Order: sequence, then C-alpha cells, then structure tokens
Amino acid sequence: MLKFALVTLTGFVVGAINGMAGGASLISYPVMLALGLHPINAAITNAIGVSSANFFAIRSSPHTAKKLLRSYWLLIVLSVTGSIIGATLLLSSPPRVFERIVPFLLLAATSTLLLPNKPRLGHRNEIMETLGIASSGLYCGYFGPGQGVMVVASLARGKSKSPTMMNAAKNIIVGVTSLASNIIYLFSGRADWLFVLALFIGSSFGGTLGGRWASHMSPNFYRALIMSVGFGASIWLFIRYFF
Repeated sequence: MLKFALVTLTGFVVGAINGMAGGASLISYPVMLALGLHPINAAITNAIGVSSANFFAIRSSPHTAKKLLRSYWLLIVLSVTGSIIGATLLLSSPPRVFERIVPFLLLAATSTLLLPNKPRLGHRNEIMETLGIASSGLYCGYFGPGQGVMVVASLARGKSKSPTMMNAAKNIIVGVTSLASNIIYLFSGRADWLFVLALFIGSSFGGTLGGRWASHMSPNFYRALIMSVGFGASIWLFIRYFF
C-alpha cells in the first residue's frame, strides 16, 4: 500500500510537470527501478502509466487541440511511425543490450535541456524540426522518458510559436505517439499493472492541473528539477551497469 501511494504521488508530480512542460517521466522511471523492476519492465510500466497526463492536459483546451491536430498531422504521423519501430526494437532486443544503452538515452534526453530554445526561421530549420520529431518518436517507442523535452526542443527550432502554443503542440504529439507504442506494450506481458494503475491515477489528476497551470510554471525551476533527477539517474545507471 505504501508503494502504491508513493507511485501515485510520483504520477501526480510527473503529470503536472508533463502537462506544463514535459520530460517529467525522467523522474518516474528511476522510481520504477528503485522499486525493483527490470529496466525494460520499468520503461514499459512508466510509459503506459504516465501516458494519461498529456491527454488530460489536452482536455484543458479542446478547441486548440483540434486546430493543432490539423496543423501537425504530418509530424504526428512521422512520430507515430518512429514510435512503432522503437517499440518493436525494444521488445525484440536482448535485455542486456537495453541495460547498456539506457544510461546513454537518459543522459541524452536530459542534455536536451541544455540546448537553446530560440525560434529560428527558414527551410533548413523546418527540416531539422521534422527530423527531430521523427527521432523523438523512435526514442519514445524504445525508451520514452524525456520525449516531451525533445519535442519542445525540436519545435523551438521551427517556425516561431508562443510558449503556450508550443506546449499544447507537444501534448498532442507526445500523447498520440505514446498511445501507438503503448498499444504494442499492452501485449508484451512486461508491465507491472499495479504500478501502471497508480501512475495512471496520479498523472491523470496532475496532467489536468498541469495543462491549466502551464503559463505559470517557472522555467528555471522546471529545468533545475528535471536536470537534477535526469543527470543523477544517469550517473546511477552508469555505475549500476558499467562498474
């Protein structure tokens, strides 16, 4: 019961931050590992459990969501395609390979917070935006934590957008992309359903509030929180699997 409450609280925090900015599953993934789950099981449990956050954040602005679905349909299709490929790779890869790769993936996802998010105009940057979103979809299917940060970093390199609009676009892209990979995960037999339920409940409430609070979150606080957890977990995983 104590573990369930801890995971539910973690889900709430993750949902609130994901609704406001993204990348907070970098927090819940290490929690899953600390509770004794295998890295692949932890990634799948985490992905399914926190997926509700983006959809509940989208519900806070349904009219904007419909507009963004039409505007970003191509990026969504590319991201979903990448997600399906990534999920297939995850379930077909030897566990030992995943254990060796995951510290680098976590470190890379966290490091995207160090990239400047200044909008740049031009065809070249739109291409970079497209490649970035497609790559984030592949990453989502294979690992997942930090995808929201990667999506925001990619969107910031395309056409100029307001922070609120960019956050809403991120919720749409991440929500639909994670849904595709989660359908594959459902039949993997590797999810811990008690923890999935706890994360789902917590992230649903957190995502609803996060979508409403998006414009009030301190960027510095968000970056400091995610970077400290992400880099700390990366160091822990490097020590665990390489030393």
